[in-house]
Amino acid sequence: MDDSPLLIGTSVNNSVSLPRDFYINPEVFEAEKNKIFRKEWLAVARSEDLAAAGDYLTYDVLGDEVIVTRDEQGGVQAFSNVCLHRGCPIVSGHGHAASRLLACPYHSWVYQLDGQLRGAPQMDRAEQFQANTMRLPAVAVEEWQGWIFINLDVDATALAPRLKELAARLDPWGFAELTTVHTLSFESPWNWKVMVENFMESYHHAAVHPETLDAAFPGRGTYGEKTRGDYLLLENPPVDPDSIPPFWVGCILPFNLFSLVRQQGMVNGSWYQIHLDDHQHFRLDIHILADENMASEPAQVDALVDTFKSIHGEDIAICQAVWKGLNSRFHQPGRLSHLEECIWQFQNYLHNKLA
Repeated sequence: MDDSPLLIGTSVNNSVSLPRDFYINPEVFEAEKNKIFRKEWLAVARSEDLAAAGDYLTYDVLGDEVIVTRDEQGGVQAFSNVCLHRGCPIVSGHGHAASRLLACPYHSWVYQLDGQLRGAPQMDRAEQFQANTMRLPAVAVEEWQGWIFINLDVDATALAPRLKELAARLDPWGFAELTTVHTLSFESPWNWKVMVENFMESYHHAAVHPETLDAAFPGRGTYGEKTRGDYLLLENPPVDPDSIPPFWVGCILPFNLFSLVRQQGMVNGSWYQIHLDDHQHFRLDIHILADENMASEPAQVDALVDTFKSIHGEDIAICQAVWKGLNSRFHQPGRLSHLEECIWQFQNYLHNKLA
């Protein structure tokens, strides 16, 4: 019997990391586009970003741009940002439509907040043209725990039932009500999976973050939760409730990364938002979140921002180093530690999606 470790064994303790092609091969990224990014729920904003009726924003999913709006009933809508006339994008960035209408800048075709065509000037001579029968293609959208998610797959199953267990963990700490107090942006010239794996394992904390992350939340005490496969969750249980506060990091697959910390009567967290470009580059926005108590304390917020700058600065250096190694012909898959349980779960997810 061959007892050698497997790419994806029966547990993390008999498995190895992914082959380099999963990261450096553009063809793998093309497969991920079709089998993952265009079929999975992707977080595009926090609910506070669309606070009022008429607020809108755009989000680009690898060339497929979507408009997300807050409608007059307080719900969220999502639909294509390609005008039904000649294909011009209707709006860009984010803003507020005081008139509750979105107008294409090319020929002034006008749309409601749900994507319904409201008016098209100078089309009265077009035969059998009926504006009230025309609507921009809809995109699935859900609000969950203070995020707004979209899904390009018209047959997508609802998100909330898949994350019921995770919601039960986050609800007591008011994660949905956390507000964004600062955002840090970084250009990231490496594969997106390097970022997810680095975020979701604590094995590197002692070596990479000895005076920052590991000093407060020792990696040796963490463990990956057993989940249904829709999300990953790494927990640092309190060794001493008075000195080491509980700490979670999670990933709503494929790459919605977040953290949650409870300490000194306050709750803070983060959302690491990945904006994909190609197989070797993405932009990372670190949205720093805080509860009402912490958000009202400027000194606390400044300290939190400095902490995230320090920690991610250390992660940038190590992710760049890993990317360099992955591009070497000498790279071979390595054995996984028990502290990389979430990486093993992530590999299972990728295998199931890409097989």
